[in-house]
Amino acid sequence: MGCGMSKPAAATEPWQPAAEADPWQQLTMLEEAMRASATAAASLPISSPLPKLTAADHKGIPLLAALDEALVAVLRSGAIKLLRAEFLRADGSEAMLPKLLHRQELERMELERGICVFLTPEDAVAALRSLRREVAGLTYGWASPDHPDVTGEYLANVRRFLRHPLGEHVTALFWDFSSLPQKPRTEAEDELFSQSLKVMGDVYASAFGTTVIRHRSVPSQPAELDGEVVILVEKGGGLDGASAEAELRSALGAFENPRYEEGRWRVRFATYAAAEEAVEAATAAGALPGATAVFLFYNGRPYLARGWTTFESAVSTEALVRLAYFPGLGKLLEERLPPKVIEIDGEGPRVAEAEDRADEGMGPRNKRVIAAIKEATFTGKGDKPVVVELYREYAVKVNIAMARSGEVPKGEYEGEYNAAGEREGRGVMRFANGNVYDGEWKAGKREGRGVMRFADGEVYDGEWKAGLPEGRGVYRYANGEVYDGEFKADKREGRGVYRLADGGV
Repeated sequence: MGCGMSKPAAATEPWQPAAEADPWQQLTMLEEAMRASATAAASLPISSPLPKLTAADHKGIPLLAALDEALVAVLRSGAIKLLRAEFLRADGSEAMLPKLLHRQELERMELERGICVFLTPEDAVAALRSLRREVAGLTYGWASPDHPDVTGEYLANVRRFLRHPLGEHVTALFWDFSSLPQKPRTEAEDELFSQSLKVMGDVYASAFGTTVIRHRSVPSQPAELDGEVVILVEKGGGLDGASAEAELRSALGAFENPRYEEGRWRVRFATYAAAEEAVEAATAAGALPGATAVFLFYNGRPYLARGWTTFESAVSTEALVRLAYFPGLGKLLEERLPPKVIEIDGEGPRVAEAEDRADEGMGPRNKRVIAAIKEATFTGKGDKPVVVELYREYAVKVNIAMARSGEVPKGEYEGEYNAAGEREGRGVMRFANGNVYDGEWKAGKREGRGVMRFADGEVYDGEWKAGLPEGRGVYRYANGEVYDGEFKADKREGRGVYRLADGGV
């Protein structure tokens, strides 16, 4: 029904505001006011004192923007939906949405109430491609497996950001709980969810499309959830049914209020300490056969001790850190774009402080980030190696984009020059980001035979033309894979053999 009005048969939805007289009339008036506000906002340019960034300003801009194309495809397919910022920013939106709802509930809200909650796929793509960081991506720690914002603190602080001068440029919001299909999912929704996971890093990494809003602090645990424990069970494993309660008591000890739900148990211990002790005992190898995971229902784990949030913070600044070695492009972004990362917890929205050391170099940074991801905790089985690989892949992509930008990064050169003072002949270039090229040059660019050792451990040994790998060469990736064959303008093209890390071809 789109955004037309349609009164439901019964006003019992969780988004209905409290009212003493006529709740339907009150809600209708609020909806109309929000639609009028959104229509008026859409007809006006976004107020910003910053001069507009364009693709023509630097060769690196379209190259970095092209890294968003996988995310563009997922937005177009509807696998990811972006919330309209005005839906949460508008005065009175607290009455419309007092508690965060998951995507399927918001889709039903749109259908039944005619409220425009999400951007259309076309508008979502336009916001991402605006070159103004109009899409805000929230990075935070889920408070529980059933609902990420049990206390409402996250939602309140997101609204506060959107109404703050630091958030006035934002037209769209990515919030995983509301932007991705949540469980229980249909088969079609499972497919959309799988598509979205492949571009999670791009949501936070986009150099020009997204502003990252970070909520580091985890809200305090509500007293009513103290001692709650979840046991995920495998189908047919012996614990998937109410009859398994005795076995759970034998393994976990005394608990109260046992509830079997599809695929899991929830039980409550007398104290938080008793719950922690039970979880630790149950997670020991073989302690509870038939259980796939045992954990506290309320997750108070710190932000940087969580795997996905560690990854999200790292990719948020990956391109920015590299821009320190490309001062021309870096200066453009600093002058013409709003800040990339905003802290939204605590006393209020504020620009995030730089956490990377200027003298660290990209190689040590990459190793530090990978070590942090490996050390962090993931609740999903198998997530850790996937996330490490996602980070490595993005680091390689952004490194290639920067290298193709035409801007020579800072560094020291030792070698031969031509009569015009350009690097030509044999020489070694040690870049400030840790990359080292040892080989032949022509008219100031890498051309001929040479070896590039990247800061992240990858190595290309082969032929070059106009500053890019072209001809015959061998590329050794950080994950152990090797390509031996032909290149064209830095891309594998022609005959070649690709060997996987496990020896497969």
